[in-house]
Amino acid sequence: MPDLEMLLRDVRPTPTPEWTTKLDAKVAARFPRPVPGWKRKLRALRAHFAALSLATATAAALLVVVIVIAKNVETGGDDSASSSAGGGAEVRSDSSAGSGASSSAPEAAKRAAPLSTASPDRAAGAAPQAADRAVIASASLTLTTAAEDVESVTDRAIRLTDRLGGYVENSTSSREGSHATATLTLKLPSDKLDEGIAQISKLAHVQSRAQDTEDVTDQRAVLQSAVRDARADRAGLRVRLSKASTDKERSRLRALLDRASRRVTRRERAVAALNQEVAYSTVALEVRGTRTSGPAVTTGDRWTPGDALRDAGRVLEIIAGVLVIALAILLPIAILAALAAYANRGVTRRRRERALEAS
Repeated sequence: MPDLEMLLRDVRPTPTPEWTTKLDAKVAARFPRPVPGWKRKLRALRAHFAALSLATATAAALLVVVIVIAKNVETGGDDSASSSAGGGAEVRSDSSAGSGASSSAPEAAKRAAPLSTASPDRAAGAAPQAADRAVIASASLTLTTAAEDVESVTDRAIRLTDRLGGYVENSTSSREGSHATATLTLKLPSDKLDEGIAQISKLAHVQSRAQDTEDVTDQRAVLQSAVRDARADRAGLRVRLSKASTDKERSRLRALLDRASRRVTRRERAVAALNQEVAYSTVALEVRGTRTSGPAVTTGDRWTPGDALRDAGRVLEIIAGVLVIALAILLPIAILAALAAYANRGVTRRRRERALEAS
């Protein structure tokens, strides 16, 4: 046996350095199997896959944002359309006012002729008004309650006004001994005036109540006609100014043009103020704390389980909207982070393979 071992050692081939290096590299890599063709193609498409994933993630995020914005715009448009249709206010832009020269006061009176056949009581209490009529509605309401409940009734009236889409123009309150008084001027949308008065009347005992309406269709037509005339005068002065040949004439025309511009502004503001009065009705509310009995607030104004369900639904709706917006912001960031990690892992693996092949 020793002779055989010595013989084998003598005839043992000596490996070359290149072969030894390759064998050591394969041992270090644990004799990897040949990479299949499909896997080589997949690695070649890795860079394109990263770009495609980034584009897809960006498009998905933009789609979510567009859907949320479109939903909000649609909801806001429906609310504004219903408010303008119910309020009976007719707001016109500059272009529509300029092109509607045929809408004069006599024609407005002709349109009002069929309504004049109704009885005065029916005309005063008709709601809603015709779409082409401009009516200013107002109401006054006096409530009485215990002196210590005046502040509570006032707060409920303010919350009710906010819920109906109105606002408080001014409010004052005073207290002397056992007597307390609060006076508020509320602005309610004209289409919700009856509903607002009915709900305010439930807050305490109604001592007095009155409503009044005034048809200002002809007045609005006259104001709009005055606006058109002032704009026409201003346009004529601008044309004359462009054709003026002397400095004296240009100076005189500029002064006339300034006065005409101020006249247009004043008349446009008058039309806007009248439209505001038509769109929002005035409610003069007075709460007197003179009663000594218990609170007069009815059960209809208390917070019921139905109100709780509506409030809970509103809270859930807000939370869902916040989550959608957060998802639209965080989803692209998460996808980009995942793609970056995946690309970094692939780059690290390729560098390792190149290092092993080079060694």
